[in-house]
Amino acid sequence: MSQYVEGDQYGVVTLDPADAIVAGQYGTWHLTYTCGSNHLPVGSCLHIYTDSDTDWEMPQFLDPAAPGYMTWQAPDGVQAMVKAINLKKLVVVLGGRELQSGEQLKVVFGDPGDGNPGTRAQTFIDQRRYFWVDVELPDQQERFTLANSPHLSVVGDQPVKLVVTVPSTLSIGEGFRLLLKAEDQWGNPAHGYTGTVRFQAELIRLPADQFELGPGEATLWIDGCQAIQSGTCTVQALEEEHGLVGESNPVVITETPAPQQLLWADPHGGQLVLNSKIGEFYRYARDVAGIHFVGYQRNADVISAEDWKVQQQEEVAFHEPGVFVPIPGYEWSGRTWEGGHHNIYFRRHGQSARRNAAAETMFRSERVAAELLHVRDVYDAYRNTDVIITPHVGGQHSDIQFHDPSLEPAVEIVSSHGAFEWMLRDSIERGYHMGFLGGSDSYTGRPGDDRPGYQTRRYSKAGLTGIYAQDVTLDSFFEAMRARRVYATTGARLIVGLESDGNWMGSEYATDSAPTIRASVTGTAPLEKVELFRGLECIGQAPLDVQGAPNRVRILWAGSSRMMSYSGVIWDGSLCLHGARIKEVSCQRFDSPRSAIREQDEQSLNWQVWGCGYPMAIDLDLEFDDASEVSLQLSVGTRLITGPGFGGHGEHGPMRMSQAPAEQCSIQVGLAEIQQQVQQYSLGVLDRLIRIGPVPTGQQFL
Repeated sequence: MSQYVEGDQYGVVTLDPADAIVAGQYGTWHLTYTCGSNHLPVGSCLHIYTDSDTDWEMPQFLDPAAPGYMTWQAPDGVQAMVKAINLKKLVVVLGGRELQSGEQLKVVFGDPGDGNPGTRAQTFIDQRRYFWVDVELPDQQERFTLANSPHLSVVGDQPVKLVVTVPSTLSIGEGFRLLLKAEDQWGNPAHGYTGTVRFQAELIRLPADQFELGPGEATLWIDGCQAIQSGTCTVQALEEEHGLVGESNPVVITETPAPQQLLWADPHGGQLVLNSKIGEFYRYARDVAGIHFVGYQRNADVISAEDWKVQQQEEVAFHEPGVFVPIPGYEWSGRTWEGGHHNIYFRRHGQSARRNAAAETMFRSERVAAELLHVRDVYDAYRNTDVIITPHVGGQHSDIQFHDPSLEPAVEIVSSHGAFEWMLRDSIERGYHMGFLGGSDSYTGRPGDDRPGYQTRRYSKAGLTGIYAQDVTLDSFFEAMRARRVYATTGARLIVGLESDGNWMGSEYATDSAPTIRASVTGTAPLEKVELFRGLECIGQAPLDVQGAPNRVRILWAGSSRMMSYSGVIWDGSLCLHGARIKEVSCQRFDSPRSAIREQDEQSLNWQVWGCGYPMAIDLDLEFDDASEVSLQLSVGTRLITGPGFGGHGEHGPMRMSQAPAEQCSIQVGLAEIQQQVQQYSLGVLDRLIRIGPVPTGQQFL
């Protein structure tokens, strides 16, 4: 247990420098602990940790010339063992003699040593990135959290592109507002950016042709926009001084208003350890990600009474029907054998969170009693109430052998953890009638648009949920969810419409004749394929032209490591090209900065890519004289990322991820074969595969 203490009885701590740091930038920080009036006897520990699931560079003590090098200093006679447990926690164990009042212990994060660049800051913005310090005395179960623990702010980097967000569906004459964002390489709003942005759009009228982004803004809502003509279009943005461009998500404009709008939700936006940051969480969802609905899903086993009070206050404060709606709720966090993690959503404010197993909450000694010990108890508690429950893959994946159709209209299959189509298949095989959701489920405070950075457990950007609802209200959200008018994406705002005999997606009806199924898809990029399934059987595929240019080839791979949480795969690949030269290479869904082309020349390249479930690809532009003389020699090795073993949700005990060698393969294929037919190679289980074919071109709408 931890007790939050004021004063210097147990010491004070300072951080130098404490200025703002640019996300992902390297630097050096000196953390100095000064012993208070209470001496620290031999065996005492200092716990230095942060409140976020950070991707700050892991400290290392072995190589002074390498990034992340850490050093420490202690008074004469005081011995210390400094132990980096994970990215969130450092422990200093004192030995030799006691640390006396006024004596100092110094820790240097990113000591330049032999010329290294320092240590890399986290890649996501944070107004208050804390360096919390706990003092733990020997033979005592209680720890003391210093009230003066320092913090710094993490701000966005320089802009690399513009992001334009518009409604997905409109009708002629309908007014709307557009969201503009200058984005850095990590997905953050670019700090301190100024610029003049010009827009071009067909079918849409903007109040002006250009707009100014001022210092410190990086995002701008533009009111007074209007749809003026039916059809499908996007909005282009250009800022000439920095060479920034952007294109909006597609919008479909109809002659008359549709009964349902396509809105965007992150029902599982994640959570933060500190309740003081919940307001920032909602502000990001509304003003940076530009989504309509978001759920702040704090794990029930660590919610304190104060956490729940603050969350509910912020839910009400940000509740703006017609514009933005926080979905009240929490995450019931049973272990998998107890049913696993499930999100709980309330239709009304002012409800109570029901706990699973008791757990210590960070910074306080409060413990809460377990109320609902198994997911069956959860069903019993909420049946016949205004509650929706959704299973998902998270810290502990759901066991969906347990299911209550009256409460569970949908299952989450995409998040920052990855894509989990095995959950989709499992639900269908069991005969469940469920919609499918995408979300973030992250700790970085960026709901609706989370990115993995250098996190050790997550390698993909967050998903999104498309939801056909009457309007932006809690009632409409619940009605749409229960009607299953929802679909999951891996973060893209593609527009999907589906009906059968005039019955919209999610409907159930009976018919004596063969149904007439109508589908429409508007992509954010050229479509590769659109498939129709009856259960798990693919019964149709849209006749899309994916031949593309004869000189463009896509090498695609996908799959996960296991049917549970934390199931990433590392793909090590190499390509040798015979009879052709590589003119250009582009990468698709290299979400993690760990994913990259390592080496490249005119006839070869190799790469390492980290992912989980979703497809990733390399697109090649080739130059050759005769396609019949061109062949590709592809070698691929996989490593399965498994684990972790930890107590609680990372607050207790170490985070351990392991890598296990898995399938290795070698493929030789001719370009002529690829041009005639896509070549697909199965690697075994959990959809691990390699596919080689043409790059889809041209057709973005179906």
